[in-house]
Amino acid sequence: MFSQQNDDLETKEKLNPVIYLEGFGGPAIVQNVGIVGGVEINYQYQKSLFSFRFTNAVGYTKQEDFIIFPTYRKSEDFKEYSFLYGRRWLYTNHSYSISAGISYNNLELSVIIDEEGNHYEHTKYLYGVPFEANYKWFYRKKKSNLIYNILIPSVGVKFFGNIGECSYVGAGVCVGFGLSKNYK
Repeated sequence: MFSQQNDDLETKEKLNPVIYLEGFGGPAIVQNVGIVGGVEINYQYQKSLFSFRFTNAVGYTKQEDFIIFPTYRKSEDFKEYSFLYGRRWLYTNHSYSISAGISYNNLELSVIIDEEGNHYEHTKYLYGVPFEANYKWFYRKKKSNLIYNILIPSVGVKFFGNIGECSYVGAGVCVGFGLSKNYK
């Protein structure tokens, strides 16, 4: 009659939001082989992952005239602004995710037109379908000393790209900071 019920005593724990920022970079293939780098902010609600990504991929071509060491010049510069939606599977200290979305792209092509070696740039504005697959490792417990345990580091690998009129693909390493899971 006067006993306490478990429902009255249970308090709901306030869980932190799953939100993290990451930077990534590695090799890429635009129209030529080059490098890529970018930043991304991610928010997870249940198993759904929402991301905003900025990527800059640069392709290089080999110069024809060199004596000892080959020289390269920037032949394309691909900037991508994208919004992605996907799924994220979370485990104790690692996660998998896949995402796809829509992007607005700015492609600058550097072309040599005449024999004097004059470069001319041509810019295209395109839309595309960005994609990515991630595997990340992070702390299983909230134990970072960076800004009151808010900036918890993570590291992982990423395969990403964009499908459209001008496509690219890249792979690389990503380093992130934030709340990668619900810490208790």
